[in-house]
Amino acid sequence: MDIYLKKAIMHLIDRESNLPVFSQVELDLTTEYIRDFLTKKITKVSSAQTKTGILAEDSAVAELLQTVSEDFISVSEKLTERWFGFYGQSEDGPSADIFVVLYEEDTQLYLAFLKANYHEAYTHYVDSETGAIENKLILNRGILGSKTQKADEALIVNVSNLSFELIEKRYTFSGEKKAYFSESVIETQPAPSLEENTEVIKKVAKQIGKKFDEDEFEILADVKEAMYDSIEETGFVEAEKIAQKVFKDNISAQMAFKEEVKEAGFVEELQPVKEIQEISEKRFGKQKFKLSNGIELIVPVDVYRNPDFIEFMNNPDGTVSVMIKNVDEVINRL
Repeated sequence: MDIYLKKAIMHLIDRESNLPVFSQVELDLTTEYIRDFLTKKITKVSSAQTKTGILAEDSAVAELLQTVSEDFISVSEKLTERWFGFYGQSEDGPSADIFVVLYEEDTQLYLAFLKANYHEAYTHYVDSETGAIENKLILNRGILGSKTQKADEALIVNVSNLSFELIEKRYTFSGEKKAYFSESVIETQPAPSLEENTEVIKKVAKQIGKKFDEDEFEILADVKEAMYDSIEETGFVEAEKIAQKVFKDNISAQMAFKEEVKEAGFVEELQPVKEIQEISEKRFGKQKFKLSNGIELIVPVDVYRNPDFIEFMNNPDGTVSVMIKNVDEVINRL
C-alpha cells in the first residue's frame, strides 16, 4: 500500500477551555518524522474494529469534500468545527489533536480525519530562572501516543466515491453513551465492523449448536475456519458459507442460523475494509484452545484441517483427547 501525502494540518482540541485552536499553516511534509507519523496512523485505521459505509452525496461532510483540494485549510477547519460541535458537548471526551490529511493511494484521492487523545507522561524540564541550573521532573498532560498506535477515532473518505472507513468511540452525552460520530457528524449508519459481525455469528452459532446438541468447541472452531475461508474466497463474510461449514448436512440448523444472525444485526459487508485478507489472517488464521487441564494450544488453520498433524477424539467417558502427530522438533521458548 503506497500512500502519497499531499497536504496535512493539525488542530488542537482543549477540553479545559472547550475551544478548538485552529492552525493556519499546514504541516511540513518534507519532515520525515511527520510523514512517518501520519502514514502509520493512516495504515492503522483498517482493522477488525473498523466500520464501513458510503456518505450521502447531500451530506454536510460530502459537500465539504467537493473543494478540499483547492481550499484544504478552510475545509479542514470547517470539518473539525463540525465534528467539535458535537464532540464538545460530550461529558467525558478528552483533549486531543486532530490531524486532517489529504493523500493519494493507488491513484485515488482520500481525506483522513485522525483524532489522537492526549496522555499523561513524565519528562524533564531545565529551569535556570534563579541563576542556577535546576533539572526538574514534570508531568506533561499533552503527550500523543506513538506512531504505531492507531488513532483513537478516525474517518477516511474516498473523495471520488464517498466510501469511508470509520473508527468511533461512544462518549457520554446527557448521561447517555452515544456513537456520536456516525449518528451526528457524518449522519450515516455504517455497516457493522468485522468484530461486531464475528460476535453475532459466534453467539448465534453457539445457541443453534446447543439446540442440536453440537459440541461448543467444535462449533466455534468451525466458525473461525469458515470465516477465514469466506474472506479468503470473497473478501467478506457470507452467512451462507458459515452456515454450510458449521452445520454441514443439518439443513434445519443452517436455516435457523441464517434467520437468527440477520435478526441479531449481522450484515454481509458489501464494502470490506482495506487489507481485509491480512486482518483475517491475524484474527482467524489460528485456532486457539484452552483445555480444562490448563493446556493451551495455538494451531494454524492449515494444520488444524490436517488429521495427520492433530486429532480430537471423543472418549466413552465423555472426555476429549487431543493427539498431536508427526512433530519433527519441539522448541521450548522461555
